[in-house]
Amino acid sequence: MMFWLAIPVTVLFYLLTRKLARRWHNLLINPILIPALLVIGLLLATNTDPSEYEAGVKPLSLLLELTVVAFALPLYQQAAKIRSRLKPILLCCGLSVVISVGTTLLIGGIIHADHSLLASVSTKSITTPLAMSVSESMGGIPAIAAGLVIIVGMMGAITGFPILRLAGINHPEAQGLAMGASAHAIGTGAAAEAGNVQGAFASLAMVVCGVMTALLAPPLFYLYLWLTG
Repeated sequence: MMFWLAIPVTVLFYLLTRKLARRWHNLLINPILIPALLVIGLLLATNTDPSEYEAGVKPLSLLLELTVVAFALPLYQQAAKIRSRLKPILLCCGLSVVISVGTTLLIGGIIHADHSLLASVSTKSITTPLAMSVSESMGGIPAIAAGLVIIVGMMGAITGFPILRLAGINHPEAQGLAMGASAHAIGTGAAAEAGNVQGAFASLAMVVCGVMTALLAPPLFYLYLWLTG
């Protein structure tokens, strides 16, 4: 039964949450977080196998791939701005990756975290397929990496812009870079809703940080292993 209800239920939960978000403007009423929690609750209440629900929403999953490709449109629209600021953009994305991976390893070293867990957590700020692949190459657990990516993305989409405004960061390009670098595709979606400029720079940061993490995370991780013996 859930196979046939999966798409209608998912769409209904999403539309209801969007309507509530427009009415109350509460950070916790997030169109990604709330529907996900409702679907989890429904599956638990009905004792439904998650694989049945996953099979039912397969068409939506295929549309998601097209949606990610559509992020290229704001990139094209802002191409001139991006070219004129390419060096500082690359520098900011590089520093973001080093800080993200470095702080993870530093905290992990302080609390003596398991190496496989550290390898899984280190890729938390890039999109799911890359995070799973890179973490696995370092001996991590892809499932944990994927779960953390989703959690980080949701947290970024909910709290990203309020934190940026609180810090006095109101420039749309800076906001976009921060959202894409820290909250990958989910944060990029939130940035695209804020404006075309934010969406374009978030898309760019998501791609650049993904590539840089794939290049920098393994050497940093193995350097950590060497230093900690």
